[in-house]
Amino acid sequence: MSWRATLFIAALGLLPSAAVASCGSDHCPIDLGMLWERSALSFDLSQQYLDQNQPRVGTHDAAVGALPGPEDEVRTVNRITTARAVYRPGELWTVTASVPFVSRYHEHIHNEPGNPPERMRWNFQGVGDMEVVVSRIFPAGNEKSSRYHLTAGFKAPTGLRHVEKFNGEEPEPPARPGNGAWGAIAGAGAEWSIQAKMPGGTYGAVPIRLSVLGHASGRGTERYRVGSELQTNLGLSYPVTRSIEMLLSGDFRVRAKDDPGNTDAEPGHTGSTAAFVSPGIRVTAAAKTAFYGIVQLPVYQRVNGINLVSDFNLYLGVSHAAF
Repeated sequence: MSWRATLFIAALGLLPSAAVASCGSDHCPIDLGMLWERSALSFDLSQQYLDQNQPRVGTHDAAVGALPGPEDEVRTVNRITTARAVYRPGELWTVTASVPFVSRYHEHIHNEPGNPPERMRWNFQGVGDMEVVVSRIFPAGNEKSSRYHLTAGFKAPTGLRHVEKFNGEEPEPPARPGNGAWGAIAGAGAEWSIQAKMPGGTYGAVPIRLSVLGHASGRGTERYRVGSELQTNLGLSYPVTRSIEMLLSGDFRVRAKDDPGNTDAEPGHTGSTAAFVSPGIRVTAAAKTAFYGIVQLPVYQRVNGINLVSDFNLYLGVSHAAF
């Protein structure tokens, strides 16, 4: 496989959407790019791990319950396994379908006037909402060293909408594996390839990718609407050897406030702005199989009201080109 075909960049987008809501849930904003550019069909299996254990007010860490409210968020642990299939009917078109399996632990303190605070815990798992995305590539330049793409797709409410109750209550809809809403996805991006010296003195292509992706959600379970989201990324991949690549990207995400619908959620504690630096590595272990790992480190996090954030996000996976 040529170096120019090796496009693995930690970007934003094309992952199952999740809410940064008052019943904290989240996802790693990572885009796998085009791992197997010459393969008509490829598969990917990835695992995300996010431990949201730090309350935050605005841009500063805070103690649990720093802003009084009906619920004080304590901790949310997300383990999201995503199966993804990529089909390329031709050189210019790509169709990607992904389905997550969500395992989540959530804990908060319920405050009710006249009663002592009650610590509530949920530990649940289930299939999440499916996403389907279609991309069209527009090559540029005589040697196609640069190209552009447009992306459009949807999120379908295929996920588990209800989980086991704790003392008669469920967590809010966006914290469940599926939020019951249809969603729209649209974006655009560009890729460039530059020549850089590799260890040993040889030269290889370094792909650089810029992308912008937007998510908009309809109303779902209990008429809850997750806030719209805009994600951008600038990433690159540096070939250390023919089988090892070092990855680096800068990721930015902004989320609007949610509309709580028929729930008693506090919209003032939803929505956020975050920026990350994401180093990683990709190893091609066989001709058509690659393993990768990315650590996402926050450099800026601002939340509305009070909400939970994580110190780091971990993303691991394996990709295989079928043919």
